[in-house]
Amino acid sequence: MLKKFLAMFLCFSFLLGSPAEAAIFNSQNTGAGTKANLATVAREKQKAGLKKDKEGTAGSKKTVKKKSHNNSPKRGQCSPAELELLARLVHAEAQGEPYEGKIAVAATVLNRTEDPYYPDSIAEVIYEYNHGYQYCPVRNGAINNPADKQAWEAVGEALAGKDPTGGALSFYNPAQTNNSWIRGRPHLKGIGNHVFVK
Repeated sequence: MLKKFLAMFLCFSFLLGSPAEAAIFNSQNTGAGTKANLATVAREKQKAGLKKDKEGTAGSKKTVKKKSHNNSPKRGQCSPAELELLARLVHAEAQGEPYEGKIAVAATVLNRTEDPYYPDSIAEVIYEYNHGYQYCPVRNGAINNPADKQAWEAVGEALAGKDPTGGALSFYNPAQTNNSWIRGRPHLKGIGNHVFVK
């Protein structure tokens, strides 16, 4: 119980970077509502980001946010809660895929944290809501299942800098999606059942 509380505390400490986010968290119940609180904070951060984007948009051009690399997490410098979240995503997204594919899934999340079009943290990337959740396991709840040993090892390799995709930001399974946007992205590499794209 103490271990779980500590992991959640670290995650919230990482996410609550502004007084507004702290106020959102403090206004929520604690205990059983902790996952709901994390989702609320992520939604509020997303709304704030969308509002800023709309204010900075001219015509149909999307405003690119400037990332301050002083604030962006560096590979290998993530909270234990975020590492666990990433491992759970890898487990859910790449179960049954080759080990290289598991590393590739982790690398795409880390690549997004460094890209100006995506949020800065692992949790924000995974829970990003932009016309829907970006990852199926967040939608269907599989993100809550524990990660296996291979998923943890793959996360470790991605954090150490291994990226078998060459900089991919997204991936998809051609047998499971007909989404024209993802299929139209520049193809970088196929690994197992996934196609990794820029």
